[in-house]
Amino acid sequence: MPRSNPNRNGTALLAVLWLTAALSAIAFSVADTVRAETERAISNQDSTRAYFLARGAVERVLHTLRNPEGGAGGTPAERFAGQRRLYFQEETGDTVVELISERGKLPLRTLNIGLLQSLLTAIGEPPASAALIASQVFSGAVVDSQKSAGAPAFAASIASMENVEELLLLPGITPEIVYGRYSRLPDGSLVNLGGLIDCLSPYIKESTGLDTLSVHPSLLVALGSSPLVAQRFARARSSAFDPAIALAAVASINTPTRLDLGDVFQIRATGRPRLANGALSPTRRTVSLLIKFTMPNPRYLWLSPWTHLRWFDQAFSDVAASDSVWRTPAPAGARP
Repeated sequence: MPRSNPNRNGTALLAVLWLTAALSAIAFSVADTVRAETERAISNQDSTRAYFLARGAVERVLHTLRNPEGGAGGTPAERFAGQRRLYFQEETGDTVVELISERGKLPLRTLNIGLLQSLLTAIGEPPASAALIASQVFSGAVVDSQKSAGAPAFAASIASMENVEELLLLPGITPEIVYGRYSRLPDGSLVNLGGLIDCLSPYIKESTGLDTLSVHPSLLVALGSSPLVAQRFARARSSAFDPAIALAAVASINTPTRLDLGDVFQIRATGRPRLANGALSPTRRTVSLLIKFTMPNPRYLWLSPWTHLRWFDQAFSDVAASDSVWRTPAPAGARP
């Protein structure tokens, strides 16, 4: 009777173990991929739902602006001077809407070297870098690192700019400077440290006082307020829907402010879809519409007084990023 070879048996056992390990690794990899794709699909679904919640809220506010309840007269600036936030609670999710006035910014065409340097320092640029960038912008000097074959051979004039984004054509101005840097707070929420687009506006010609409920804290710092005072003011303004809380904190600011929605403002909406258990999803989506209201001329009543200037498919809201403004789950069928 032939004997079995022990070396051969050991080799077969080792091969079986390696094959089992390989199949286990493949199984774990497939399972992890399926789990990741499932989570990604759920996240994309929640993001899409949040987007249409926010977009629907913008349309709802537009309808309210165009059709005042009870036949109330006056311009939107008069009717919504102190009411800048709306909260819509539906079965499918909740939405926070903010009315952000361009009067909370400074006119772009009044920008000068001193103001630009102060703004750059307030939004996080080191003082030496802020001074260098400001001097380059207003002297027209172009650093060698920014010269390229496709770069324009002239420095753009601030007086002729129609968008704040055109500042990106100037030497030293980066997307972070224009759009702002983001920082994460201890509670996990994001906060926008501010950019030039939050402090300057091409739609206003002169400033007679910043809108209290729209001014960015970085602009207050650039105009002379201490960072601590600006932080307290921003926290008071974002903590509740009652504008009186923000108005009570105005006394500590050495910058002239007033309630003025103006004729150019944003409708910024942030949506959060509701989960099957009634809780709000952590997914948020913010959109924004910049509109202008012009007093109708009795001779041309067929012309619409509303002009849609810009639509932002992706926006950010410091207020909606905090969980403190979101309410408890709505009961079934509840509407505001």
